[in-house]
Amino acid sequence: MMKRLVVLGVVVLTLTASAAQAQRSSQRGSRAIEFGIDGGVTFGMDNPRVTVVGLPAQDFRVGILMTPRLALEPRFTLNSIHGGGGSVTTYAFEAGLVYSPAGDRVGKGLYGRPFMGISGASVSPGGSNNSGYAGLGVGLKLPFADRRLATRMETNYAHGFSNGASNQIGLLIGLSFFTR
Repeated sequence: MMKRLVVLGVVVLTLTASAAQAQRSSQRGSRAIEFGIDGGVTFGMDNPRVTVVGLPAQDFRVGILMTPRLALEPRFTLNSIHGGGGSVTTYAFEAGLVYSPAGDRVGKGLYGRPFMGISGASVSPGGSNNSGYAGLGVGLKLPFADRRLATRMETNYAHGFSNGASNQIGLLIGLSFFTR
């Protein structure tokens, strides 16, 4: 299971780097890339009701500006807990599109973020499980520090497709760094 996660991570980073390089070479100037981390709280709405708190960092994201209003944003989460002869590993990979109506380089103001992803867990001894999901987030970006940094606040809804389906509400707060 861990080998698959490492391979998936390498593939995602390679594709992200390739997409960024292709965009740089297609234009004279380079486009802004947003690197960010988010902390958050997720509330499960189904039985059993589960609340997950991930502070100060829940996931890592990279936003690749496609147009002044639209960015491709992959996200990745990995948690691993070991102890007492057992281990639990959880992961999530997500791809989303961040739409900023203002069209600002750093997307100042409101944004919408439809997303799709896969998440899973591996328990040893035990088994593993994964699920696809899709959702929509709405948030606010507040740039500062000469517009190289921004705070992001988002609320989102996600629907899981397997194991009888699941629904969750998430609240995120994060920090973004822009390459230009």
